[in-house]
Amino acid sequence: MFLTVKEMEVLCIFHDGTLSSTLDLLRHAEAEGTGPPSRAADINSLIEKLSNVKEGENVCITFDPEK
Repeated sequence: MFLTVKEMEVLCIFHDGTLSSTLDLLRHAEAEGTGPPSRAADINSLIEKLSNVKEGENVCITFDPEK
């Protein structure tokens, strides 16, 4: 799975050890509006991508925002 630079930045901020914990933290930030307001779209996109990650799948950064 490819993440944009902005999604990777959000992941670095909200990483919580495991995929499920990280998703919980991201969803909480989204629901409560506690994330940076300018990053709401990045948080939403990251939640969508991480919700569909398969076990053992690699997460990579891409400098092409179209991926």
